[in-house]
Amino acid sequence: MTTTPRIFLILFILFGLQFKAISAVSNVDSTDSDVIDKPVHPLIPWGASAIFLGVSFSKQANEYWSESSPFHVMDWKTEYDDALLADKLGHAAFSYTTARTLTGIFRQSGYDQRTSVWIGSGISLFHQTVVEYHDGYSSGAPYLGFSRGDFIANIVGASLPLIQEYVPSMDFMRFKFSFLPSDDFNDHGGNPLNDYQATYHWLSFNIAGALPQSQKHWTQFVNIALGHSVKQIDRYGSGNHEVYLSLDLNAEALPFDDTWGLTIKRLLNTIKLPMPCIKLYPHVVWYGLRL
Repeated sequence: MTTTPRIFLILFILFGLQFKAISAVSNVDSTDSDVIDKPVHPLIPWGASAIFLGVSFSKQANEYWSESSPFHVMDWKTEYDDALLADKLGHAAFSYTTARTLTGIFRQSGYDQRTSVWIGSGISLFHQTVVEYHDGYSSGAPYLGFSRGDFIANIVGASLPLIQEYVPSMDFMRFKFSFLPSDDFNDHGGNPLNDYQATYHWLSFNIAGALPQSQKHWTQFVNIALGHSVKQIDRYGSGNHEVYLSLDLNAEALPFDDTWGLTIKRLLNTIKLPMPCIKLYPHVVWYGLRL
């Protein structure tokens, strides 16, 4: 089966899954305080999901899957040498962001919270798994193939929203991105997703949300973020890691939760805005403001 029929088969399966999800919503106990008091509009979230998957799979097919090869798995050394594992952080952060964004869209369309987070995480992992599967047949070896590290990172990122749903005490951290163009940005076609020297991955901690109710002396609007990037990489194992500690703005503390406010806040909260920052490694540097 060629790439295009596979994509249409995948989308067909996705639309079939919506009937089970809608049934789950209709069977939710009406006394559940987490249910939004408005009708479900399945075309909105499922349509958005189909567009996301269709555009992503088409782009991947044109750029990476046009020439196939026998299925192959990347060796662990190549996985590390490529970007010093910065790409694994990228996979986890992207899977997490996709899952939470889709969860918000389903939630605002009338689905209850539990159903929304299961669908959002499921679609995110589904997308990443299909991409990784097709990468295994790509002729771009050694840097394209089925990556076990990527797959593990995808599972971690897509599963974290579920963990935070069932263990509320874990719901105080968010993956975030920031971007500063590197010297070789144009060598990557101007695509920040392929330039790990220009991309910074952050884990932002909501200090106020983590503190006990009786000890909340920290504002909800400011988080503490731990960041990572790499520099001087050459895809053959050279380069160095960079670690940062920074203040971070928490867009989810904004007050508007009605209509599509929740989704908008979550999208805004995926971006790390300029704030006072310290580079901790490989040497200490203080910044007034830095992405």
